[in-house]
Amino acid sequence: MSETTGYRLLKNHTEEGEEEREGKEHEKKILIQEEDAAGQNEESAERSSLWKAVANLMSSIEGTGLLALPYVIAESGLVAIAALVVVPFITYYTGAILIECLYETNNEGERIRVRSNYKELGKACWPRFGGAIVAAVQLIELFMLASLYLVLCASLSSSIFPGIPVSDKIWMVIAATIGFPTIFVKNISQAAWFSLVSVVALSVAVIAVLAFGIAHGSKWNLNLILVRNIDEAPVSLALIIFSFICHPILPGVEESLQNRSQFRKMLALSYTFVAILKIFVLSCRLAQIFQNPDIPDVIVNSLPMGFLRVFVNGFLILNVLFSYPFRVITIIHTIEEIFSVDSLPFRCPEIVWFIGIRVFTNFLTLLPAISIPHFALFMSFIGSLTGSCVALIFPAVFHLNIQKDNLKLYQITFDILVIFVGVFASFTGLIFTGKKILQL
Repeated sequence: MSETTGYRLLKNHTEEGEEEREGKEHEKKILIQEEDAAGQNEESAERSSLWKAVANLMSSIEGTGLLALPYVIAESGLVAIAALVVVPFITYYTGAILIECLYETNNEGERIRVRSNYKELGKACWPRFGGAIVAAVQLIELFMLASLYLVLCASLSSSIFPGIPVSDKIWMVIAATIGFPTIFVKNISQAAWFSLVSVVALSVAVIAVLAFGIAHGSKWNLNLILVRNIDEAPVSLALIIFSFICHPILPGVEESLQNRSQFRKMLALSYTFVAILKIFVLSCRLAQIFQNPDIPDVIVNSLPMGFLRVFVNGFLILNVLFSYPFRVITIIHTIEEIFSVDSLPFRCPEIVWFIGIRVFTNFLTLLPAISIPHFALFMSFIGSLTGSCVALIFPAVFHLNIQKDNLKLYQITFDILVIFVGVFASFTGLIFTGKKILQL
């Protein structure tokens, strides 16, 4: 009886122990599942929806280039208008094939993302020096684009505060100082909220200018755009290419999408909305709303002095200040992909690296800005020097090299044509833009 009782006690204890262990293991599984779910939710929260990505990309494509387009049309007429129709289609195509080159198909027929940025694409195309060349061009492009926001902000501020004895360089320093705290966000998805504000501010300004142009519709004159100044065409083409550049940031934008299969749709929507916004350019020029035959490089600075100019320029300044963080954060991410705190030859706390790289980047974007005498010409110079490379030449070359086994004859032919257009635009743009800069 005692043996039976002891056996039962031992059996019950063993069963209880097993149940307890099973319970603990079950609890561990639940905890692991909860941690995985929390990690997935956190990763999903950091990713961008389709419309947040569209807002980011519109903020990148639009902005500074938009305000110089009336000047371009005034200089080149129908040549510039033809370029405004053709260039967006080409840059959409090169943006799409650029992302294709990030992927490869495995033996099971699945597309796998094997590359993550422009540098890796360059390395895949030219293993020895390609990564370094592409990274250098990309960084130059990004720094110059960020600098242009400061140049534009200074021009707009001087226009609405002509009585304040502050030089454009001081306005640039003020703009960089105001924008500095906003570059401490940690990822592109968070910066999307700044981009959304910038797009709204830009839209308000554009609508106001369109309304003004429509109100003066009786002064429209089609002959104003029939000028064919061939000497200005290379400068105008380079500036228009510049106004559609977004390619250096496309790998990051595509990676941040919650549903990456929507990338082409997102790219198409972004370019469509940008094209619609550019309609105001034709309205400005056709109506000659500013009563000034000498169109300035920042078109809104020719609006009549008063409430309208202050209103429009004020919203454009908001657009600039809220677009600046996205540009600078992209630069920071690019630098951090090349260098890390662990790669430094000396020990550096992560917080020092985090703050230091942002201070350094903010300062470097200011240097080109205070050295540029002419807004539109500097944009044209960027379009010629790096814009044609990152938006036209590099994507087509990557596509021909990396995807060569999957391409059809018409794709090869079109890629070669895009490369030719890019080289021609870069070469002629540098010559003619450089001449005009030296004449200043």
